[in-house]
Amino acid sequence: MSIELTLAKAQEIIAAALSAERSSPRRAIAVAVCDAGGHPLALGREVDAPPLLAHFASAKAFTCIAYGKDSGELGAVAVDYPIWFNGISRVAASSMGLPLMGSKGGLSFRGAHGRLLGAVGVAGETGDKDEELARVGIAAAGFDQ
Repeated sequence: MSIELTLAKAQEIIAAALSAERSSPRRAIAVAVCDAGGHPLALGREVDAPPLLAHFASAKAFTCIAYGKDSGELGAVAVDYPIWFNGISRVAASSMGLPLMGSKGGLSFRGAHGRLLGAVGVAGETGDKDEELARVGIAAAGFDQ
């Protein structure tokens, strides 16, 4: 039996990421999950997290689907080609509603036979820690990265 992405599974990803250890108890985060079409499925933002973090998390998840790479990978390309990255991010924002984010914290996840199911974005920690929290959520829900 293969695991499918459902609202309950998206909430499981969010709950696991929110409950994972942080670099500091003062670090509040937001976690967003989108489906394989890049459509938002679930969002969790801690009360103390600045509201903009929810948008960052959503954009990180969306980036994985819209561009086909984890957000941190796209960020590495953006360093070498900043004008190109700025252009594609603006196109994504104007045509699809969200900009592309070139910072760590957005990871796609897969189900049976490597089929893309969706992506998760985490914002509020350092990029490496955001990515770690995303991995915790993905694993807790039983998906592969």
